[in-house]
Amino acid sequence: MTPEQAKNLLDLMVQGKDFDVGVDAGAALMLADVALQIDQPERADLLINHAIKLAKETDDKDQLAWALLTKSRITNDGDALSEAGEIIAVSEDDWLRSAYNNQSGIHALETGDIPAAKAAFAQSLALKEMLEDKVGQANTLYNLGEISREEENIEQAKAFHARCVDLLEELEDRKGMVNGLAILGHLEAVDKNVDGAIIHYEAALEIAESEEDFEGTVVCRWGLAEMARTMNDHDLELQHLSQVMVGFMQLGRPTPEPIKDRLNELADTIH
Repeated sequence: MTPEQAKNLLDLMVQGKDFDVGVDAGAALMLADVALQIDQPERADLLINHAIKLAKETDDKDQLAWALLTKSRITNDGDALSEAGEIIAVSEDDWLRSAYNNQSGIHALETGDIPAAKAAFAQSLALKEMLEDKVGQANTLYNLGEISREEENIEQAKAFHARCVDLLEELEDRKGMVNGLAILGHLEAVDKNVDGAIIHYEAALEIAESEEDFEGTVVCRWGLAEMARTMNDHDLELQHLSQVMVGFMQLGRPTPEPIKDRLNELADTIH
C-alpha cells in the first residue's frame, strides 16, 4: 500500500473523531498501524482508544488485550502493558501470549531491565517456535543477539544472529540477510577472526549489490576496509574505502570525517 493509498483509506474510514460503522476493534487496530506508517500518531491513538472502547463494550477479553498491547507498543505505555498482562494470564491464545512476551521484552529493554528482557524474549521465542512463526522468531533472535552483543558475550551473539540469518534466508528477506551477515562479520572481527569476518562481509556485500541496497553495500565495504587495514593491505583498503565514499555520495550524505582522513593517509602512504 502506497502512502497515498493509506491516507485515502484512513480518510474513508475515519473522519475527525467519527468512525465508519464497519470499523470494529480489529479493523481499528489495523488502521492504527496504517496511520503510524504515514506519520499520523494522533489518528493512530484515536483508533487504538476506539478499539479499547469497543472491546470493553463487547467484553471481548482477547481483543482488549490486543488493543492494550498495541497501545503499549506505540506509546510505550507500561500501564497498558500491565493491564494486558492480567488478561493474558488467563488467555489460551498462544499468539497473544507470544506478542505479550515480546512487548514485555521490548519494554524491559527500554527501561534498562536486561534480565527481564532476556527472560521475556526467551519465552516469546519458545512460543513462536511452537507456532512456527518464522518472522517472529527472526525478530526475537535478533533482539537476543543484540542483548548478547551489548553484554560482550560474543559466542552467544553469533549463535543468535546466525539462527536469525538462517530464518531470513528461508523467508527470502534478502535485505534482512545483508544486515544479519554484516553483524556476524562485525562479531567475527571483534573476536579477531579476520577470515571469518571477511567471509560474512563478502556474503553480505554480494547480496547488497544484487539488491541495490546502497546502505548495506556501504556497511559491508567499510567492514572489508577495516579487515584489509588489519592485514596491512593498503591497496585493498583504499579500494573499499573509495567505494564507501561513492556509496555515501549516492545516498546523498556527507562522507564521515574518519573515512576522508583515512583516505588521505592511504594516499600519502601509497604514493
